[in-house]
Amino acid sequence: MLHGLLNNAETLRQASSADSFADSHDFAVAYGVGVHEAWNAGGCCGNVLTDDVAYVRQIVADAARVTPVDRSRIYVWGFSNGGMLAARIACDAPDLVAAVGMVGGQALVSCPEVPVRLVHIHGTADTTVPWRGGWSSYLTMFLPDGETESTHFAPGSTIRHVLWDGGHSWPWWAIGALWDFSAPLSLDDATSAPATTAAATTATAAATGATGMTAGTGATATAASASATTSAPATTAVSVPVSVPVSVPVPAEAVASGAVGEAVGAELVRTGSGG
Repeated sequence: MLHGLLNNAETLRQASSADSFADSHDFAVAYGVGVHEAWNAGGCCGNVLTDDVAYVRQIVADAARVTPVDRSRIYVWGFSNGGMLAARIACDAPDLVAAVGMVGGQALVSCPEVPVRLVHIHGTADTTVPWRGGWSSYLTMFLPDGETESTHFAPGSTIRHVLWDGGHSWPWWAIGALWDFSAPLSLDDATSAPATTAAATTATAAATGATGMTAGTGATATAASASATTSAPATTAVSVPVSVPVSVPVPAEAVASGAVGEAVGAELVRTGSGG
């Protein structure tokens, strides 16, 4: 799990409820710590020059020293700048990850010869990292259009877009949607199964049941609790040509709150700006 720009691991832990979700779904979760609270995602953010792909490999190795890890089922998920790094890892370390997930990020890299499996959750009212790209006053840079994201990756990629009418925040149901997409996937499938047509699926979720992080504050902002009247409907797996948008409901599994689950390999200490 990779936090956003000027956020930290604890902010993401609280906003995502990933610990309790991991505990109830029997997987281990680890949180990365970006130098100067930023990640080198290939053009963003904070002018960092760290080798963060190598750092994520270090997190996996660290976790494997303290808990059993299935190396064929490593998933990297991130918020905002952390999601951008997740997309870069899909390109630069396809041997490491079976799937990646972005929440409120954009793919800043291109790997037209590398098939990826990526789920992208984004608020259509996001002005910090706009879904349709363009100028971000907060990041002071132009961003790509999420609608054309599939062109960044090789044929055979599986890409799912989950859109909701919220802003730059982590919706309460996101951890369930990330797990729902990723859990069936493994590197063994990627190497043994024939390539499938890239899937560009789109889902719409209501915004009123969102709990997330605001950009750049390092604090958790609550728009509404997970018990709000809005609920996320059941998901459907779809594989379609990239040019055909399909409406896919958001996973129904609400993120649990309460008991804190196991977090391994978390918050590795980092100093300096070198690799």
